[in-house]
Amino acid sequence: MREPLSFGRYVLLDRIAVGGMAEVYVAAGRDDPPGKLYALKRILPTLAEDEGFITMFLDEARLVVQLEHPAIVPIHELGKHGDGYYIAMDYVPGKDLRALLDRCRARKEPLPVPLAAAVTARVADALDHAHRTRDAHGEPLRVVHRDVSPANVLLGFDGSVRIIDFGIAQAAIRTRRQDTVLRGKFGYMSPEMVRGLPVDRRSDVFALGAVLHEMLTGERLFTGSSELAVLEAVRSAAVRPPSERRRDVPARLDDVVLRALAREPEDRWAWAGELRDALRPFASGGDPPALARLMARSFPADLRRELDRLDRLRVEPLPPVPPTPEATQVLDLHALPPPEAVPLLRPPPPPPRARPAQAPTGASAPPPFRLPRQPSAPEPPPPRPAGLTAFAFVAALVAVAAILVAGTGPARPPAPAAALPRGAGPPATGMLRVQPRAASTLVLDGAPVLPPLGGGETRELAVPVGEHRIELRTEDGRRAGATVQVGPGEVSELLGVELQ
Repeated sequence: MREPLSFGRYVLLDRIAVGGMAEVYVAAGRDDPPGKLYALKRILPTLAEDEGFITMFLDEARLVVQLEHPAIVPIHELGKHGDGYYIAMDYVPGKDLRALLDRCRARKEPLPVPLAAAVTARVADALDHAHRTRDAHGEPLRVVHRDVSPANVLLGFDGSVRIIDFGIAQAAIRTRRQDTVLRGKFGYMSPEMVRGLPVDRRSDVFALGAVLHEMLTGERLFTGSSELAVLEAVRSAAVRPPSERRRDVPARLDDVVLRALAREPEDRWAWAGELRDALRPFASGGDPPALARLMARSFPADLRRELDRLDRLRVEPLPPVPPTPEATQVLDLHALPPPEAVPLLRPPPPPPRARPAQAPTGASAPPPFRLPRQPSAPEPPPPRPAGLTAFAFVAALVAVAAILVAGTGPARPPAPAAALPRGAGPPATGMLRVQPRAASTLVLDGAPVLPPLGGGETRELAVPVGEHRIELRTEDGRRAGATVQVGPGEVSELLGVELQ
């Protein structure tokens, strides 16, 4: 529990979650009835000027406001307070599914089969609604959540189930924007996502199948000694029936799970609603009261704290926290500008100085996961083969996996500065943008870059064109690393890096 903070018309009572992009607080409105609480999600201060994260944040609001379903947390308000954007949503006292699975593992008690089926069916129903939703003009939104995982399934102490965090969802509103960074949690991605292929609603079906398999077996489905090993396990999608680890799983439920986890999208359930319907015969006894009892037994201290908070707010006024001087602007959720017109907090960087050299015609199309160059950057000197494209952190891992599978030869280094056209100026440079989820030291080509990075902090480095080794190391021994190829005027992003 932290000291209350003032935030516009809200009082932030307690921070309940923090991720690579945003933090979430329990908040109360100064003028709202006693006991009314919100979950207030705001962009981390270190990312308040990052156009990419701001765009994702606004896209989430633009998307979720069009989704009306009891298992999708609604957004009440989108605003800008000071220099940062925020979203105010319903507050649902509870825990995420990841916390419940961890608690079940600690007690060595698997989640009851009816509850696993019921929770999955409710999430599938919400996803089916999102997949089928159309905009005000009747056009399909073509929503794909892309980050279905236990951490994004919220279980209320009242037995409710909700899917949260549409921050990286793919939808029609994003089709005009390139998104070349592989985002999401590796162990819950679909094979087509790992392979860099287009994804649709069936990718969410696969991810939800992985969540269901974990609920039934008590163990994560796709694991490995490294991120590359996890990605390779997902790509191959070799799945054993849950009943091999747990005898009380019916054979017919095995069939439902394995169909959801088919490697090829056309072999899966075509819609999340079909998966929901297939699970209903196994969900008898997994009703909300049963889930509420399990949550109360699993998190008694947390439940008591929530009840005490609500009782206190009903009888006591809000803490006397003076308003902050920053101005607050509430935005109309139904009148957000299109993605290209979303106002950003800083102008784009000036384009690099143009060089007379032009790329020859006939170059092959860029492969998936190619990082875009700055909008006004000129074409570089003679193009590199497809394997030489600058990759974001996880995209580099995917490229290695593709090489292992397809037998593609290794990428050769970029042309040396001497090979640049006459008059091209000094050797070209590119940019590295790094952002770890935990406080860590950045090591570039074997040399530490000081000061260390804070959790969620983004740092930009200008580096020479070529191959660079990037590592992130925490004080407790966790680390992550990748070899990144940087081209002239290109930006390689390592965002939201998790350290293991």
